[in-house]
Amino acid sequence: MQREHTRADTLPAQVTLHVGAELELLDRARHTPRPTELVVAPVELHQRNVQRRLREAREPKDAFEFDDVVGVSRSVLRASDASTTAIDRIDRLTLVREILGESASAPSVSLPVGTGAHDPQHVEQIRTEVETITNYHPERIAAWEDAAGDLYAPIDADTAALLDTALDVERALRAQTAKAVSETELVRRATRELTATDGTAWTGAYPETERLSLMGLSSISATVADFLHALVAATTLDVHVYFREVTGEYLEQRFPSLFDIAEPGVEVFG
Repeated sequence: MQREHTRADTLPAQVTLHVGAELELLDRARHTPRPTELVVAPVELHQRNVQRRLREAREPKDAFEFDDVVGVSRSVLRASDASTTAIDRIDRLTLVREILGESASAPSVSLPVGTGAHDPQHVEQIRTEVETITNYHPERIAAWEDAAGDLYAPIDADTAALLDTALDVERALRAQTAKAVSETELVRRATRELTATDGTAWTGAYPETERLSLMGLSSISATVADFLHALVAATTLDVHVYFREVTGEYLEQRFPSLFDIAEPGVEVFG
């Protein structure tokens, strides 16, 4: 059963939240000369599942264009002639290994207690998790620091150390490559581009799109929330977010707080 969020004073009027109700997509299927709805799913498997449902219902897919958030971000960046290249995880792990090796003689990365310089995968996991939670936004970084300071020892120091490690590694990676450090950074760049161009980067990439449906969410990162935040601030696009049943009620309640920051896409690195 579909439930819409009460948007007054919490979310822009363009944004509608749903728990379940993905099958309502079938009601909007029709023959059109070009797509007018962008269906965004976090993984390709979910995109294929939605397309399969359309086929099984014998409904046309003409009205829909399918992609993920990274693909959409690349389209926005291309519309502004910005770079869309990012290093992959294997190359990133290689760079992290080199950075940790250099830190052995001249420390540039602080590591949590129990984390060795020989474990680049664990360090990369720390970097990724902090990025997912904060999107490196100054307000969220400050909130992490405040929360760590309120914890009991030694958890307070451990929590602060995780943040320091992630920021140190991110800075060191950026010093090693001119490309985006991750595909997540591409999403942040696209988020800033939406704001900087007052939405023209979006209309350049998707001139016919009237609606964006973000589907299949069992969780939502700060990165995706910031992208949507910038998108609705810079355009008149209708945005519908579909949470999956199991975690949907919690995410529906939490989602407005992710919008409660200034300048989405801004980073603490300056």
